[in-house]
Amino acid sequence: MSMPSIPKQPYRPDLDETLIDLLESIALEETALSHLLNAEAEKVQAFLYKYVHSDNIDFQDLITFNQTINSTLSSIVMKEFLLLRKLETTLQLKDVKRRPKSEPKEPKKKKCPPLCPPGCACDECRKEKKK
Repeated sequence: MSMPSIPKQPYRPDLDETLIDLLESIALEETALSHLLNAEAEKVQAFLYKYVHSDNIDFQDLITFNQTINSTLSSIVMKEFLLLRKLETTLQLKDVKRRPKSEPKEPKKKKCPPLCPPGCACDECRKEKKK
């Protein structure tokens, strides 16, 4: 059995396009979560309207409804945390791309003391010996 391979495609996005796509996906997920939160708020309003205008108060229904809303909100909070991590990772990728490549550092030259002893190997003494 051979190793799987990714087929070549005519167009591969560069890092900038990929970062934009990642940010756009985060924004779309945030929009979806806002719609879910709005739907939950409307559900609470409808339940409270029914509860206030009702003569029969069933506390078990109230507790069940509260658990349902709590579960949904808990899931939304977890998703928000994952989106935060995705955003942080995306920003780190942007920073890595923008960081200038470090140039190789030159080795530090030994500085010669004011009066070099005989046989000194500092850079200045080597230059003098070559002359």
